[in-house]
Amino acid sequence: MNYQFINPKKITEMLFDDSQYVIEFCEAGVTSFNEFIENYRLHLLGRNMEELRKAGHKIKPGAQMMGADEVVDEYEHAKTLLNNNAEEGQLEASVDKMEGICSTIKEELTKLADNQN
Repeated sequence: MNYQFINPKKITEMLFDDSQYVIEFCEAGVTSFNEFIENYRLHLLGRNMEELRKAGHKIKPGAQMMGADEVVDEYEHAKTLLNNNAEEGQLEASVDKMEGICSTIKEELTKLADNQN
């Protein structure tokens, strides 16, 4: 499988090529991204910058560790949209984009975990 967002080599090296650690990291990542996308949708569409920032700061380190810079890029874009009082359609487009990114990342993390067995 080609990985579009995560960097499996970076993850496995960071976790000392320990299969159990990689599996646990991937499982925790899936849970984190599930929580993040729910909060991202809720707080971006609700125009709640403070809560959006909390969600972003929670996911950023993990996303960066796995090489998923697109998450950080879209999160930063969302903050700009809110600061510029963007139209509802622009916010919804950002949510759709982030949902697509997160969905793919969750699939990639699941695949990486499955490959450890």
